[in-house]
Amino acid sequence: MPPAATRPSTLGERITKLMQTLQFPWFVGHCLTLLGTFFYVLSFITFHPSAKPYKIAYLGAIISYGVVIIKTHGKPQLTQAYAMRLFSDENMQYLILSLFWFVSKPVEVSLIPFATFSLFHALGYVRQNIIPVMFPVPRSSNNSPATWQANTQQRIKAWTGDNYSTAMRFVATAEVTIIMPWLILGLFKLRFMPIFLYSHFLRIRYHMSTYSRQAFAELRQTLDHTLLPPTANPRIPAAVSQAYTTIKAMAIKFTEAAVQQAPAPQ
Repeated sequence: MPPAATRPSTLGERITKLMQTLQFPWFVGHCLTLLGTFFYVLSFITFHPSAKPYKIAYLGAIISYGVVIIKTHGKPQLTQAYAMRLFSDENMQYLILSLFWFVSKPVEVSLIPFATFSLFHALGYVRQNIIPVMFPVPRSSNNSPATWQANTQQRIKAWTGDNYSTAMRFVATAEVTIIMPWLILGLFKLRFMPIFLYSHFLRIRYHMSTYSRQAFAELRQTLDHTLLPPTANPRIPAAVSQAYTTIKAMAIKFTEAAVQQAPAPQ
């Protein structure tokens, strides 16, 4: 006796099944980051800055990175091996940073990396999950023309693939040449903790990310050309060049310490 035909699942059933996966709150977190960033920028454009969308953006980041940590490392364990694995994971570094930004006074430019990451992750989820669940393609013959769903998925895949490396270089450059200088300006307001935490974060990123190392190398090349002879402007005082040389040596030593202490990336 042939098996009974299975009943096609309804839209509600498909959405419920999707929402029950661990990846769904991860996607929701990235959507919150994008929406929060959008409305925070909009509040500045309209000259009514509000911290609420900023908090929403970082709440989303906490959710999404928290899900990744749980999925990757499982439940927390009070063991040295677990702690080593946890803190050698770059997602953990971003989770700690998002927690700090969430409870701290808003630093506008800090949203740049999180919003960029969220854009690519959210688009990937839409391509792989939202479109197939919300707009399933009925079965047809192999000779049928490509559906709008398939075309849309292909466009998303092509765009994210073509722009991923550029976006990661943009994030690394922003972390090194925009966010850190912005925090240094906060010294005039006696805000030391963000600089301390972010310096440690950049030290770890230098060890883990080729994009970050490239951003540091490009920054050093630019500053060397601008502040050191023979290419420096003659009007730049020698004391400035000497101070830059000292700071650069300290930064190199600080970074090399991370390479020696941190475990090799997996």
